[in-house]
Amino acid sequence: MGKEPIPNIPAVARFVREVIGCNCPDEVFRKIEVQRGSSAVKTCSADCELRTGGRLLIVVTSEPVPKLVSHLAEVIGEGKRARDESNFNRFRLVVQTENAAEQREKLMRAFEAVSGRDDRTHVHVLERDEVPNFV
Repeated sequence: MGKEPIPNIPAVARFVREVIGCNCPDEVFRKIEVQRGSSAVKTCSADCELRTGGRLLIVVTSEPVPKLVSHLAEVIGEGKRARDESNFNRFRLVVQTENAAEQREKLMRAFEAVSGRDDRTHVHVLERDEVPNFV
């Protein structure tokens, strides 16, 4: 995998708290790992993965929503498995796209149909400019 990039802690904290709405305490941001791609999710093309404070696993993808919908159950299954194996509290899949409002409805319908989802698994559909450079 090579050298891990140094995380931009203020950008990660703002994104986690203000954009995706996690109420994580300050101590969560003391240890942040950011990697290009994802070791947790292999069934979709991941832009990056964030492991925040041993509590929050976030995978960011730019995969087109129609393609992602076709295998969302597998993506969610992988994320949950990685969350549980690494003892994280939450798994969040962040999809960055154009026309997020329109794409959000499609993806959320597909997410609601995933039988393996739980209340510790979340999907967010955001405009590309809402997702910062985390390093």
